[in-house]
Amino acid sequence: MHMINVRLVSPREKPVPDKLTDLFTSHFVPADHIEHLWTRADRGQIDLVLFLLAECEAEALLTARAACLRALASTQLRGWRLSDDLHISDKRFDDCGGFAE
Repeated sequence: MHMINVRLVSPREKPVPDKLTDLFTSHFVPADHIEHLWTRADRGQIDLVLFLLAECEAEALLTARAACLRALASTQLRGWRLSDDLHISDKRFDDCGGFAE
């Protein structure tokens, strides 16, 4: 199990949507293997902690990013984005040891 921290920000300090955990989990799919989600929010910032089953941390990071991007496409999160603190490549990892060609 891997614990992944994600921060979302809003440039205009938008109000935080209601029922954040439900909003995010509605965009998770079984293949994400997300076992638990913890959320904390303040005006202009949402912190997420995702607990995922994955072979390695790289796979967990990519899965968490994809799940967050699906949720960010919803109308309730319009204007929110992943913070610059999250630097994850979109490239696939090969056996969790390096980038696949």
